[in-house]
Amino acid sequence: MLNPPISLLSDELLDYIVEHVSKLPLKDENLCNLSLTDRAFTWSCQRNLFRNLILGSKREMSKRLKNVKNILDDRPEFANQVRTVQLRISRKENASLFKDPIITSILQLFAKSPMPPYELHFAGRHLYPSIIEDPILIVRHFAQSFFPQTLTVLRLTRYMNVSSSLLLIFPRLREVYLDRVKAADRAYYKYPDSLSSGREFPPLEVLNYCHSHSFVQQMITLTPPTRFNTQMGLWSTLLVLTLTPHEKEGVGCLQPILDAACNTLEELYLTSLNEGQCRYSICNNAKWI
Repeated sequence: MLNPPISLLSDELLDYIVEHVSKLPLKDENLCNLSLTDRAFTWSCQRNLFRNLILGSKREMSKRLKNVKNILDDRPEFANQVRTVQLRISRKENASLFKDPIITSILQLFAKSPMPPYELHFAGRHLYPSIIEDPILIVRHFAQSFFPQTLTVLRLTRYMNVSSSLLLIFPRLREVYLDRVKAADRAYYKYPDSLSSGREFPPLEVLNYCHSHSFVQQMITLTPPTRFNTQMGLWSTLLVLTLTPHEKEGVGCLQPILDAACNTLEELYLTSLNEGQCRYSICNNAKWI
C-alpha cells in the first residue's frame, strides 16, 4: 500500500517530477532508482525510459538490444511509449543494419503499435562522420518501414553521402535537423520509380543546419527529373530557421531560403558553439522587428 502524500499526487505532478529527474546526469540510473522508491513513480519512469530507444551496432549494443527485445516481448505495451528512435551505425554496418533480426523485430513491433515513433535520429560515429555506402539502399529501407506514415521529425548527424531524396519518402515530415551532413551526388537516374515517382517534398516548418551546407544547397537548387512531382527545396511553409553564421558556405544558403519563405518565416536563429544563440523575429513581409 502506498504511503501518502506520494500516493495522493496527481499523474501530471508525478510526470513533472520524473521529467526533471530525466534531465539529470545518469538518466537511466536515476529513473530506475526513482521507480524503486515508490510504486507511484514506476509507470511514469518506465514510460520515460522507453521514450527514446537507441538501436546500434552489434558489437556495442548486442546485449542491450537483447534486453530491450526481451522486455518488449514481455511487455509489448512499452513499444507504444517510444517516441524517438536513434539509429547509430558505422560505415561497415549501414548496409546490413536492417538485416539484423533483433532490430528488424523491434521495428516490426513499432509498425503494429497504435502510436509508432514520430522522430528519427540517424547518427554516425562520434569521432568521425560515417559514410553511407549505398544511399539508395538506405532510402529504400526507410521507404519500406513504418516511418513514412508517422515521421514528423528527422535528425541527421555526422553522415556523408546522404541523398536529399530521403526527405521525399516522409510526407508528414515537418522538422529537419542537420549536423555535419554531406550530400550525395545527384544520381537520380539510378532511383527506381517506387522511390521517386509521385512523391513530393514535405512542407517543412523547421530547419536547423550546421556544417551541412552541401545538403541544404542541394535542397535549394536541385531540379529533379520529371518523374518527381515537385521542385526540391519548397520553403513556402517554413516557420523557423536556424544556422551558424560563422560558416561562410552555410550563410550562402540563407538568402535563397529567406526569399522563398518571406511570407511564412517567423523566427531566425543564429547559433554559435562559443557565443550561444542570437534570436531574431521576422515579420511576414521579411522586415526585422
